[in-house]
Amino acid sequence: MKLNRQLIFCTLAALAEERKPLECLDAFGATGIMGLQWAKHLGNAVKVTINDLNENSVTLIQENCHLNKLKVVVDSKEKEEGDDILEEGEGKLGNIKVTKMDANVLMHLRSFDFIHLDPFGTSVNYLDSAFRNIRNLGIVSVTSTDISSLYAKAQHVARRHYGCNIVRTEYYKELAARIVVAAVARAAARCNKGIEVLFAVALEHFVLVVVRVLRGPTSADETAKKIQYLIHCQWCEERIFQKDGNMVEENPYRQLPCNCHGSMPGKTAIELGPLWSSSLFNTGFLKRMLFESLHHGLDDIQPLIKTLIFESECTPQSQFSVHSPSNLTKQEECGISIKTTDDTTTDNYIAQGKRKCTETITNLAKKQKADSSTEHPPFYYNIHRHSIKGMNMPKLKKFLCYLSQAGFRVSRTHFDPMGVRTDAPLMQFKSILLKYSTPTYTGGQSEGHVQSTSEDTVADRVEMSVNDKAEASNCRRW
Repeated sequence: MKLNRQLIFCTLAALAEERKPLECLDAFGATGIMGLQWAKHLGNAVKVTINDLNENSVTLIQENCHLNKLKVVVDSKEKEEGDDILEEGEGKLGNIKVTKMDANVLMHLRSFDFIHLDPFGTSVNYLDSAFRNIRNLGIVSVTSTDISSLYAKAQHVARRHYGCNIVRTEYYKELAARIVVAAVARAAARCNKGIEVLFAVALEHFVLVVVRVLRGPTSADETAKKIQYLIHCQWCEERIFQKDGNMVEENPYRQLPCNCHGSMPGKTAIELGPLWSSSLFNTGFLKRMLFESLHHGLDDIQPLIKTLIFESECTPQSQFSVHSPSNLTKQEECGISIKTTDDTTTDNYIAQGKRKCTETITNLAKKQKADSSTEHPPFYYNIHRHSIKGMNMPKLKKFLCYLSQAGFRVSRTHFDPMGVRTDAPLMQFKSILLKYSTPTYTGGQSEGHVQSTSEDTVADRVEMSVNDKAEASNCRRW
């Protein structure tokens, strides 16, 4: 969970550059290590509240505060002498308020700029309370550790907690992230708030989702429209989000790019979701997080953040250039707006102490609607899963270049080390993979015979990849 804490710290550090001071809440403190990091390294920029319902945990948090020479401010509702302590410590560096109450109650009583939820399981029971009093343009980060349900090992639990139908797929980690974002979006919409997803990370032991809150029914309506069902082919694992509209489709299989339904018996596709269908990354905010990680010397998290930036721009790493710290500092000080070529969201750098005005938010919504044609490619393909039997596939870096040369957007993904995020259909993906694969030679055959046989095999398979019907009939074998 060290990576999780460092990601949250970089998020808060980037938010602290927009406005100060920030009211921050670690709703499930446990040992208090996360809140202690915030207070110790960000100082007067944050006002930290660490909460836990367990009395032993609260005692441990207070001891850790004293151990790190941070002043503890006890909640006035718990102890009468808390008021005196608050007055003495007010305005001093490193004050931490420790509370012992249910997280839902605390989030209903007070408003915050930054809320982190890590309830050691599913977070759905706390989302409504988190969005009830979160301030405009604040950030909510949600860490979900109910991996068995999110990663489709306990599908009935996923249906119970998230109201979502899922199966195990090659892109199951991104599927889990989109499930959590959809739950967060519905909770925000119920409070007349919309969300902008800053980033989503799904690793072995947790799923982390970080969103910015946009107040108003208009933002809530736009957010609700981005929750859609997914059509997933169980033969070739092609997938596509359902088209907008309330009319019943006569043949929903026609939406899939593959032709498995026409060549395979029975029902070949399944409906998954509802899921978040829009982008999972904000390039501008991720670059600011990278700068904060460099500024605070967090070397462990920098490779992951760089991968997220590559993935958000959907470009190969060779085409990406990280801004130098001096450039990033200048951009923050000037308070200018940064926009990337392929990014569908614009991250505004705000002068300290100021908030976005209504006009800026309206212009941002119009910009997002205008740039819908360059939507971030959802999901990814595993290159090993679609490799051809008897063929040696190209190296992953070379294959990314081949896809890019063919005119498709492409990048690696942190969800899968061998995954390729691209807007290319699966049929084109396999065709390019087949084109640049080389035959595997087997022993015990003459060289000439092997060469002629392999050439015939390659020619036959290329022809099959062009023919749609033959491609579909061989989906199961591939």
